[in-house]
Formats: sequence, C-alpha cells, structure tokens
Amino acid sequence: MESLRLLFEAEMTRSARLTAVADVVCLLGALLCAFSAVQHARVQRSGDSTSPAGARLLHAAPLAATFIALVVMSFAVGWRWIEVNHFPSQTMSEVLTMFTTALLVAMVVLKPALGLSRRGHGWAVVEDLLVLSVLVGVWFTHAHVRTLSTAQRDLPPALQSYWFAPHLVCLIFSYATMAVAAIMCLVYFVARFWTGALRGGWSRASQWALLAGLLLVPFAQIVTIPMFVLAGLVFVALHFMGRVPAPDSVKRLESSFEEVSFRAFAVGFPFLTAGLWMGAFWAQEAWANYWGWDSKENSALITWLVYVVYIHLRMLGGYRGEKAMGVLVAGALSVFLTFQIFGYLPDSQKSLHRYTDDGVMPQEGMQGGAARPQEQAKAEIQPR
Repeated sequence: MESLRLLFEAEMTRSARLTAVADVVCLLGALLCAFSAVQHARVQRSGDSTSPAGARLLHAAPLAATFIALVVMSFAVGWRWIEVNHFPSQTMSEVLTMFTTALLVAMVVLKPALGLSRRGHGWAVVEDLLVLSVLVGVWFTHAHVRTLSTAQRDLPPALQSYWFAPHLVCLIFSYATMAVAAIMCLVYFVARFWTGALRGGWSRASQWALLAGLLLVPFAQIVTIPMFVLAGLVFVALHFMGRVPAPDSVKRLESSFEEVSFRAFAVGFPFLTAGLWMGAFWAQEAWANYWGWDSKENSALITWLVYVVYIHLRMLGGYRGEKAMGVLVAGALSVFLTFQIFGYLPDSQKSLHRYTDDGVMPQEGMQGGAARPQEQAKAEIQPR
C-alpha cells in the first residue's frame, strides 16, 4: 500500500508523513463505513429496531475515524506552516491539502447536524456511504497532491496580508460543504438511474439524459464515474438477489435528499459570501481596486450567482426535488471550474490570481499591484 510505504520514507518532511498517516486512517475509516452500512442494511431488512452494543460501536466508528483523520491533518497543516514559514496555501499542493482538511471538518460538522441516522437505518446507510465517499475522496486527493510540486515558495508581496488566511479558509471550507451537498444530489441521481435501468419505470429518454449528465460533467473522472460504477455494482448485485428498490420508492426519497442537500448548502453559502467580501477588501489594499474584473474574480462571482439563483428558485420559484438538486450540481460544477480548471482556461493566462500554478512565477503586476490614483498624480508632477 502506497500510504504505508510512505510512512517509512526517510526523506519525507514531517507534514508529508502526517498526511500519509491521515491517508491510512481514511482507508481504515472507509472500511468501517462499508461494514457499518452492511450492518444497517441487515437491520433494515430484518425490521428489528434494536442494535447490540457492538453494532452501535461499529456505527460510531466512521465518525471517530473522520475525527482522527481531521486531527492528524490539522497537525500536518501546522507543520507545513512551520516548514514554509507562512500560511500553507501558496502552491496547488498546499491548497488541495487545505481542501481535504476542510472536507474532513465539513463532514465532522455536517454528520451530526444532518442527523441522517436518526431518520432510520435506511438513511443510516446513505450516511455511511456519504462518509465513505469523503474519506476515499481525501485519499485520492492526497494521491494527486503527491504528483504535484511540494517545493517551498516564498509569498509575493500581494499575499503578505492578514487577509490571506481568513479569505482562503472561508472559500475552501465553503467549497468543501458545497461538495458534500453535491455528493448528496449525485447519490440520488445515481440511484434513480440504476433503479430505472434495472427495474424500469423511467422513460428511455430520461435515462439517456441522466446518463449523459452524470458522465459528461467536468469532474466526472474524479467523482461521478467512480460513484456511478460502484453504485452499478451494488445495484446489479441487488438485482440478482431480487432486492432492487422500485423506482417509485426512490422517487419518494426525492424531497428528503433535496432537504438534506439544502442543509449542507446553507452551512457553506455564508462562508462563500464572506470569502468574496474579504477578497474585495484585500484587493482594495493590494491593488487600490475593490473589483478589477479579473478572470478569477469573475469565475468566483459566477459561482456565487449560481447559488443565489438556486436560493431564488427554491424560495420564490418553488423548485424542489430533482430540479433544485440539478441547480446544486450546476453550482458544484462552477466551483470545480473556479477551483481547479481555471488555470487551464485561455483568459487565465493574464490573471493576477495564478499564484498556485506550479509552472508560473508571480509577475510584477501580481506583486505590486496598481498604484493608487493619488500616488500616480504625485508621480506625474515630480521633477525628473
């Protein structure tokens, strides 16, 4: 196992070694999630609402593993801070490490807040699968981080600000909670597809449209396709056992999935808004301009507007169920474009926000920013 091998690498930094420890904890936690989900499914089928003490301990283990992984990752971030002598969000490897830490924070906060297991053993299965998806996602993200440059980079002057840490923390935590909300939506859409494909009940056109939507999104190879394939294996096994749920029963869960995803969204949206405001204040100090219509700023604003549209459609337009969840998934796509795909877009090449690109050194405009208008006026009248 790669994570275990990395624990014994002599040349690893302290932060990288702690990240490898967190990876091992995440894999063990994912295994516990699978066992807990199977146990919940057995109780659901038997109709016995009582659980032995051992089973209750098993059901509590996934959250405990998530919390332990969070503690280890907190120490990893702290040690990276010491190693680079600044808040560790200068390179893409550091930003992604902060994202996985925020994802664990979001799961520790949202799991008791959503209270899925209190709704019954069937919902407890969904909760265990949600935690499993997060833990496996953290492990895969760290595997990708190890392919990126981890060399130390000094902060350019524009980033040497007290706004740096709170701005990044708010945005990254909001991205993590929005990701959890999107995963809940995707779980519903994937379950809907496979129940329709194996039991019928959905039109062929809607099946193809849903399949195209699941497989053609920008982050499909990272999230949707693995989730789609894994769910397919589970539903095919249920098909041979004659236990595939009817499409009508999945349809009845639509409002519940939408409600849970909205709760996760409600936690993250204020942080997304706060991150944008902090960025505007920071830009005023660094470049004498609250909003410069930089391509990264525009991308972040579009993401925020997508979620504002979601609020209006849900509150005023009466959007519920799959319509509302579809808008939430669109918001997650916008987050992914802003967070990861932005650096590959043509207009991003002249952006002032390309600090995290490994192959790009900060330009003079990034470091110094534009001079203030009054300073420009003084410069024009100074004798040469």
